[in-house]
Amino acid sequence: MKGTAITVASCALLVAWGALSPETFNFGFDAIDWVFGWMGGFWVTFLVSASVGVCFLLAFPHVSAQAAIASVKDRIKYNLLSIRIFQDDLPTVARGVAGSLGWNTVYLGLNLLPMVFLAGPFMYVWFQLDALYAFDPLQPGDKRMVVAELQEGVDSAAVEVFIPDFAVLGKRANLPGRVVLEVTASGPGLGEIEFRSGGETVGKVLAVGERPRRLARIRTSDPWGEFFKARDPMIGFGEPVLHSASFVRSIWLEYPAAPLGPFGGGEIAIMLLFMVVSLLVGFGLKGVFGVEI
Repeated sequence: MKGTAITVASCALLVAWGALSPETFNFGFDAIDWVFGWMGGFWVTFLVSASVGVCFLLAFPHVSAQAAIASVKDRIKYNLLSIRIFQDDLPTVARGVAGSLGWNTVYLGLNLLPMVFLAGPFMYVWFQLDALYAFDPLQPGDKRMVVAELQEGVDSAAVEVFIPDFAVLGKRANLPGRVVLEVTASGPGLGEIEFRSGGETVGKVLAVGERPRRLARIRTSDPWGEFFKARDPMIGFGEPVLHSASFVRSIWLEYPAAPLGPFGGGEIAIMLLFMVVSLLVGFGLKGVFGVEI
């Protein structure tokens, strides 16, 4: 029980820390990138994912019913064996199939319940890897649309826009609830596109030829809302979250996906590599750690 309490409390603390103070939560992963970043995004993601697989094995026994999982697995094996041995006996085969399906359902339930506790911290690892390795900066000559979504009642025409000297501002459209800009990168540089209204200034990182440690295509005041809309799998770990009272709800700038070895690039590639490696390590070492999964 003590191990269960420590594991659950640790998971809850990590989730709360990341939600309440994403900037300080970033420090540990920034250190990982500082030490291992020279290896490239693919290998850092691979190493972190393998480490997560080991952490999973250390935490899983404390939030799962190990004896029940072992018993259910034995029942599944028993039913599968009866199908194999008595394959010419239709009633026995039918009972074996029904038993296998029924106990597999119980098995899935026993393994899904622990994920309620472990999913949060593991998702945060994916978010961190996205912020560090999902995107590349623009290159000189690249042209992008920048969209600032405004709070209700803000006059888009009254919003001032300032861009760094290494970019050129093209067309601007003042639409209800948003400002749409055409920006062309004219040379390398790292700065911010700034939006000003009512004495408040809000910025969005513009990276051309130079990559900051973290890069995100969206800065928002509603990170979890954008996550559930499938627009931002970073929840504020890429750029600081905007204040909820800001005149801007979100600023969008599409950066190109950074390559990630044979997996292509971008957030989905990082997620696939993270899941594949962590699961392979988890299942590959479960016997060494004596864990029932």
